Amino acid sequence: MVIYNSLIIFLVMIRETNNKPFVNLFEEIWEEIEIQFYGIIGAIIFFILVYLFFHPPWMRPMIEFLFNIKSAVSAIFK
Repeated sequence: MVIYNSLIIFLVMIRETNNKPFVNLFEEIWEEIEIQFYGIIGAIIFFILVYLFFHPPWMRPMIEFLFNIKSAVSAIFK
């Protein structure tokens, strides 16, 4: 009988324990990370489109730098 009553009290306490603040905090943090991720991807896509349509001279050093990295990485893995 004592074990049964203890089990009921334990289950009632578990039911009353509420982890919603932790879950809400986690969801808020994840939402901010997601927004930052979409912003970075959007900026990268924007500069790729600018380069593809206009080929501005101020982007040539960056494109050459990326090609140099590509050739260096491919030389390492050969």
